[in-house]
Amino acid sequence: MTTVTADSDDRPIVTLEGVDKFFGSFCALRDIHLSVAVGEVVVVLGPSGSGKSTLIRCINRLERHDRGRITVDGIELSNDVRAVRQVRRLTGMVFQQFNLFPHLTVLDNITLAPRQVRRMPRHEAEELAMGLLERVKIPEQARKYPGQLSGGQQQRVAIARSLATEPKVMMFDEPTSALDPEMIKEVLDVMQELAGTGMTMICVTHEMGFAREVAGRVVFMDEGEIVEVGTPHHFFTNPTEPRTRRFLEQIL
Repeated sequence: MTTVTADSDDRPIVTLEGVDKFFGSFCALRDIHLSVAVGEVVVVLGPSGSGKSTLIRCINRLERHDRGRITVDGIELSNDVRAVRQVRRLTGMVFQQFNLFPHLTVLDNITLAPRQVRRMPRHEAEELAMGLLERVKIPEQARKYPGQLSGGQQQRVAIARSLATEPKVMMFDEPTSALDPEMIKEVLDVMQELAGTGMTMICVTHEMGFAREVAGRVVFMDEGEIVEVGTPHHFFTNPTEPRTRRFLEQIL
């Protein structure tokens, strides 16, 4: 068992205790212990199929864990749909694919959740959306449709849409993997700016530069387990586990 905790002086906002996840007989997550502090940026690395995406999908119940406990801001995930709704209001999620509604403008994509979930008046929701588009540096795209945008612009809209629900935790599931190389930096710049504001972030990514510069801790997973954890300096210069060293030799 590997236990990964935030610094003792920091209040954890996300906690996983002994979490297992099975797909049939296949164990996707095995005895995961992890806590993430308020304002912390945790980057999750590992080879394909190591359980990285399953881990964060379990945190907001896109996947149901089979054993163990997951709590977000003191709310334990269970089969109680009220708890699931509460946790989803606390978490924002950005996926590999942008999942924008193609028939809605950028502005309407971002205002949809505030208006429907929080019952925010249209003018307030649009004011919020424009502020977020300023934040992700594409306010001029507000009246366009997703199909009129580049991949990097669409992903920035997806980030703004997630922020519109005012989450306490943002999770990113390989948000640059579907982008052309020239568009990756613009998305990573937005994520780095977001981290700089003190947003709690859990990021699954293959972007090693982002992990080096932005992560407070790096978590390395393999075969459904947390193998090693440490600061970026430790992870990239002095990893202790053979599986970690093999992974780094293959990608660096």
